[in-house]
Amino acid sequence: MSLVEQRNRFLSFAFAAADILIETDGKGRVTYAAGAVATLGEPQLTGSGEDLAKRFDRTSRPVFQATMHRLKPGRRLGPVRIAVGGRECRLCGWMLGDDDRIRWSLSYEALHAPDELDPQAFERSAERAIEKARSAGVNMAMSVLRIEAGDALDRLVGHERAAAIYQSVAASCALAVGDDGVARQVDEERTALIHDRTLDLERLRKEIEGSLADAGLDEAVVSIDSVADAPSLDSSVAIQAFLYAINQAAQSDRVLDVVSLQEVAEGMMQENERRMKELRTTIAGRVIEPHAQPVVDLETGEVHHYELLLRLPGGKPVQDSVGFAENTGLIYEIDFAMTEIAATFLRDDFDRPSLAVNLSGKSLTNMAWGKRFLALLADLKIDRSRLSFELTETATVTNIKAANAVIQKIRERGHDVCLDDFGAGSAGFHYLRDFPADVVKIDGSYVKQFERSKRDATLLKGMINICRSLGAATVAEMIETEAQAKALKTFGVTYGQGYYFGKPVPLSSLKNLKSKASHAA
Repeated sequence: MSLVEQRNRFLSFAFAAADILIETDGKGRVTYAAGAVATLGEPQLTGSGEDLAKRFDRTSRPVFQATMHRLKPGRRLGPVRIAVGGRECRLCGWMLGDDDRIRWSLSYEALHAPDELDPQAFERSAERAIEKARSAGVNMAMSVLRIEAGDALDRLVGHERAAAIYQSVAASCALAVGDDGVARQVDEERTALIHDRTLDLERLRKEIEGSLADAGLDEAVVSIDSVADAPSLDSSVAIQAFLYAINQAAQSDRVLDVVSLQEVAEGMMQENERRMKELRTTIAGRVIEPHAQPVVDLETGEVHHYELLLRLPGGKPVQDSVGFAENTGLIYEIDFAMTEIAATFLRDDFDRPSLAVNLSGKSLTNMAWGKRFLALLADLKIDRSRLSFELTETATVTNIKAANAVIQKIRERGHDVCLDDFGAGSAGFHYLRDFPADVVKIDGSYVKQFERSKRDATLLKGMINICRSLGAATVAEMIETEAQAKALKTFGVTYGQGYYFGKPVPLSSLKNLKSKASHAA
């Protein structure tokens, strides 16, 4: 090794203050590695010319590639966040200019769940970024980047190319906001950004439009709407106001359109404070009036169990309140409270009918809630087969791994798990693939249509056969006539639910009822 190479390597170590130092050529092939290289997996990384990108988690490889392509002699980039084996670390790269090699440093963060395992990580990271910037006197902004291509990218270019585009967008955003900012994809169209107000958003917009054009999406339009941080607001409130504005924009299919974060926060807080206080008081005081609707065995006509439904005083349905609760985090309290109510009902008398409790996908992906919920289940003194849980489709489950971990624990404790609303919205066939279920509830829209739509009848029969082949029982909801019940029985449906068998009744009316005869199919 020449004196220049030795000096450069020495300088690299001096600059690094890192766990690992790696040298690559301009194409990312490893020429030297030192430090805690064992953390990058086996076989041990050496200077054998291996592609360094392959040692990073798949979702981090575009960030590495984008960083490498931006490097120029005498320039240092990073740190940017990447993941290795699910463990977060910071990557820096630089070229000294005396040779064609790139020096990389990797510094591991303390062990914690990465974003893909903990969806609340964005909120926490954003709050920390805002607090750190405020302490340093740096003005921050919050932006939402939106890609409008006329249709979902996977329909336009295929699943694999769409995934590559999303990764490229994520890499561009991560590099743009830097280590002091935060970037997180909200949905297929939107990415939320927390960043220094001096960030050149127009440059980022053009870069992503260029990437889309390279992928054959020349007509795609990228827009970025921003709102300045409001230092008068607590950092957590500011972030919640920002996310609230994004959610409202998404639901109305509009761009983020606000004059100031303060304005959004004030309006949000006033309305939310009123509704949250009302709903929280109702839940905490158990003023709610839970109702229960029978689910009947189509073979025997006997009630198999009741689905527990949240109702406000007077039996008022709470569809709007559930959506609101999911957006504000109150859904965690609702799901926990309904489980406690069901457990108390069953514990007080072993002869009472079995119950099924709805759980939001948002609750199942919240790590703190999951831990508390599983602790509640562990202490139950009931016949566990009498309490089951339905995974509702109200909030799309974006974190399959986290949700599945909780579902597995629920089943291990002896409770059945049902996938609700199968065939509607987000609850597609990937739910069957991703979640092991004991029961599948087929969306009522197919039940309403199958008698007059051959297409719906074919789809319905196909879903029933698939569920049966997977070993899962089926529930058909929204059954309103005897003819429907009999036809569904011949199709192979296990259970039926709907007004034909009975409307929801107050849970209190079932206290002295073990089972109730119903219409036979």
